[in-house]
Amino acid sequence: MCRMLGFSFKDKQNVNDLFKNLQDMAQFGIKSPHPHGAGIFAVNGNEILYHKWEKPIFDLKICLPEFEIGIMHARKASPNFPITYLQLHPFIDEKGKAFCHNGTIYTANRQNIFKSDSFDYFVSIKDFETIKELIQNIQKFRAGHKYTGINFLMTFDKKLFAYCDYKEDPVYYTMWFSEKGVVSSEKLNDFFIPMKKGELIIFERGKIVFDEII
Repeated sequence: MCRMLGFSFKDKQNVNDLFKNLQDMAQFGIKSPHPHGAGIFAVNGNEILYHKWEKPIFDLKICLPEFEIGIMHARKASPNFPITYLQLHPFIDEKGKAFCHNGTIYTANRQNIFKSDSFDYFVSIKDFETIKELIQNIQKFRAGHKYTGINFLMTFDKKLFAYCDYKEDPVYYTMWFSEKGVVSSEKLNDFFIPMKKGELIIFERGKIVFDEII
């Protein structure tokens, strides 16, 4: 159970307001607080910021540089799930994919180094060469598991992937997006549009390049 936010821009932009949006969601938003740590993965050209904090995101006082693409995550641990540094998102792999998830996956195999259902989800879908293969990976995982939500944000190859799907509580699990390249767990302003259940959106340099219900 988490709050998260992703962004994709044509050129680097200041993201401190977006970070503040996530802090506010975590402290005052739906089912707040989300106090169990936070993380960010963001890219500007060849420069990468990848950092995690164990303290609540709303207690952080930081100033971020400008970025072109990235994802941010604030965690609220599901009942009976560990609360340690290991479970903090985003997760990354050796190919440069970064991933964060919102929801609880009851049937996930948590026998991984992070003891995390979210990391198991990431491992299950991350190996793909085409959008078709990614969709097949998501569909296979979705069909084989019980969950509250399997929303995710992922960055790879200068693209931001956003997927929204859930079994319960649409108010909490519906994700929102702006055609200017921002995806959020909650509506940030009147220009944000709710994602449909099962919708996959891909942004590249601030533009939507793929949008389908899968």
